[in-house]
Amino acid sequence: MKETWQVVLAGEGGQGLIVAGILLAEAASLFEEKNATQTQSYGIATRGGFTKSEVVISTQEIIYPGVEEPDLVLALTPEAYEIYARSLAPEALLIYDKGLVTAEEMEKSRARTYGFPFTDTARELGRVGVANLVALGVIVALTGIVGSESLEKSIQHRFSGSAAELNLKAYHRGFELVGKK
Repeated sequence: MKETWQVVLAGEGGQGLIVAGILLAEAASLFEEKNATQTQSYGIATRGGFTKSEVVISTQEIIYPGVEEPDLVLALTPEAYEIYARSLAPEALLIYDKGLVTAEEMEKSRARTYGFPFTDTARELGRVGVANLVALGVIVALTGIVGSESLEKSIQHRFSGSAAELNLKAYHRGFELVGKK
């Protein structure tokens, strides 16, 4: 496992990227003995404007809370993909929603690139709004950035009742997507 992960979750307002970043940081800091920071930025529009959540997770002290050189970028829109695709290092991961970022929109990236149907999978579960949790399942399954149980506890800590059940189901579906690759 890497000592430090710098993660960017990018897309548009309303996709739950801020919540996903908080869940990831909480899984590391509350349920594992890691340091974590989470920052966010978003446009002036409540929904539809560019949004990103940055998470830094480390076994060491974190000096700067923002992402300087991403190890992993989640791109849930073509705009997010375009912003990060060319600037990532070859060892970085670029994970994108292949239902929203089409082949003609894809730019060459030196990073290791993986496409998954996050939004389509969330739609199958009955709620497009859980695409962020499907994506977290994929991220944890591919990287081991935090333990799966820690992320599950984070979801249960933040949500209750049927919302927790649906979010956990979406998170587990992300794991299944990685198994199908």
